[in-house]
Amino acid sequence: MRQITAFFCLVALGAILGASLFCPAPASARVYIDITKPFSRKLPLALPEYTPMPGSAPAAVGSDGARILATDLSYTGLFDILDRKTYLGGADQVNPRLWRRIGAELLVTGSYSLQGEVVSLEMRLHDVTDGRLMVGRRYDGTLKDVPAMMHRFADEIMQAITGERSVFSTAIAFVHADGGKKEIWMMNFDGTGARQVTHRGDITLYPAWSPDGALLAYTSYVNRRPAAFIQAISGGEGRIIYNRPGVNLTPVFLPTGGQVAVSLSFSGKTNIYLGDQTGNLGPNLTDGWGIEVSPTFSPDGKKMAFVSDRGGSPQIYIRDMISGSISRLSFGQKYAAAPDWSPRGDRIAYQAMVNGNFQVISIRPDGSDMRVLTSGHGGGEDPSWSPDGRLIAYASRTTGRYQIYVMTAAGEPVRRITELSGDNTDPAWSPRGVAGR
Repeated sequence: MRQITAFFCLVALGAILGASLFCPAPASARVYIDITKPFSRKLPLALPEYTPMPGSAPAAVGSDGARILATDLSYTGLFDILDRKTYLGGADQVNPRLWRRIGAELLVTGSYSLQGEVVSLEMRLHDVTDGRLMVGRRYDGTLKDVPAMMHRFADEIMQAITGERSVFSTAIAFVHADGGKKEIWMMNFDGTGARQVTHRGDITLYPAWSPDGALLAYTSYVNRRPAAFIQAISGGEGRIIYNRPGVNLTPVFLPTGGQVAVSLSFSGKTNIYLGDQTGNLGPNLTDGWGIEVSPTFSPDGKKMAFVSDRGGSPQIYIRDMISGSISRLSFGQKYAAAPDWSPRGDRIAYQAMVNGNFQVISIRPDGSDMRVLTSGHGGGEDPSWSPDGRLIAYASRTTGRYQIYVMTAAGEPVRRITELSGDNTDPAWSPRGVAGR
């Protein structure tokens, strides 16, 4: 969120058919992953290439599907995908003893039939420790649907292992800068399918999702002044909701209802106000003497974190939405900004200056257990939590230009997900269910 830094300084899944292959057994007492602990161990998982069903000839879909699923599962940071060179059997061999001998605890098997472009995939997740079938699904579609089928089954695996789905139906909005212009773009959770959302032909910043994933709020310039917009991701042009004298910055949706929080300076001071999506303005949520921007809310909407320089330098503060009391959260860094509250409610990520570079920091809302998650000259900025609270997208200039990366909540690198020219910053992770809209 370097624009805020400068401001302070200056003043398709519906086409796929899926069916259950069996009735799940009652939930086992076995605990696979404690999703509340970011340092949980990785589960050893075997994933052989899929085999053709009887009467079907071998095809590339067997290796392609297994590769996509392995990539998805590695993205979560929860699984240790075992080297296929160690396997004692293939996808048609589900003898638990063979898989336990190589250290596997979980096994994914798949089989397929292919007629022209029409493909059917049967997928299964096995617990080889307990010797039981955990999940079975069949997907029917075309070859181009195979990635979406694998994303769906990856979510089924996560549901079985952690009790909730992961990020495989999500998207990430971000700011793409090239040729002096900045526009909001959107991509799938893994960086594929990047496409331009806004076409303002100017400077467009700070994307933020509505709770249902149908809308994006952002700031863009109108007559050389930043105004707040809302735009449907289904298409069309954005509409202005706030364009008052001064600046109209960092609009975000509240977790419940249709309200919007936005930073406005029409009073002579930049404070955060509560309003609606049609431009009606309600009460101010902050009343500082300086600059107060970048609101982010706890999942229940009862608290708001934000950036303020009321103490002399930009720092993170928390406002209790019921009592109105405000307390400072960040200490020990001379500059802190860009807070994002985890969907789990247990942590807040933000960027702060550490040894001359911005790094991503995670902290509990009570100010305890502060962790610096990134390091090095490339640093980390603009953190955004995934909807399951297990991953963080952020911008880094490790390669010289800003690109977007993903890491686990514990700071373990996952991968770089943008390969675009120019600078790519300000990631905003969508709610579930956005992919394919």
